Amino acid sequence: MSEKRLRYSECLKIYDVEDSFIDSLHNMGLIHVVVHEDERFIEYDELTDLEQFIRWYYDMDINVEGIDALQNMLSKVKQLQTEIEQLKYELSFYKSLL
Repeated sequence: MSEKRLRYSECLKIYDVEDSFIDSLHNMGLIHVVVHEDERFIEYDELTDLEQFIRWYYDMDINVEGIDALQNMLSKVKQLQTEIEQLKYELSFYKSLL
């Protein structure tokens, strides 16, 4: 876990979002909210994902459940792309043995 954090209240101001939206993302496991000394923070490492979720929610009108589904789907696509690259590498290795 990074020590670079953004205070939760500042995050709400910067991104101009409702706390219920971030709480929903947190409850779905999409964003982790860190509590330290009675203050809530969001890790800087999570801000890229948060920005994406904000665009999906406010610009594309996708609800939090839809965001969760999209995130899972994109994660699966990345995993499959990695697997394809590995299989291509193995195939080229075996072809070189022929």
